[in-house]
Amino acid sequence: MPALSSNTVSSPPATATFGLSLSKAIEGTAPAFLPLDVKFSYNWDFSKNEGYATVLSIGSNHTVNQQMFPMGIGGKLAFMARERFDVMIKTKEGKEEDVYAYRVILNMATNAVKKEAAIMVGTEGDVIIATENWGAVGL
Repeated sequence: MPALSSNTVSSPPATATFGLSLSKAIEGTAPAFLPLDVKFSYNWDFSKNEGYATVLSIGSNHTVNQQMFPMGIGGKLAFMARERFDVMIKTKEGKEEDVYAYRVILNMATNAVKKEAAIMVGTEGDVIIATENWGAVGL
């Protein structure tokens, strides 16, 4: 009898750190500081289906460390940082700009391969910037 083939899918790591580049405005006028690099980490217990993520840095601000909470959306890992916080962003011209960031959202496929993120920015959170693949990766 032939051996059964195994098509095992490797599990994603329970913890990881990675960066995403937010390069487009999906609401409002695109800010001059785009693209904006954002660094995230997550810690997830796949057996219990619980965990959290953290916004480690946004742009040139390396001390954000905003905890993100699970949004409870089935079929993906989705997190949100709900608090408004200030970040200092360096523009392409080298100027520093103080920016309010609201509602940082991170979505990942359950295998943690496909990732997308968005942030509301501005005094009133009236501009939404996102990764190029926002809404297009089936998350």
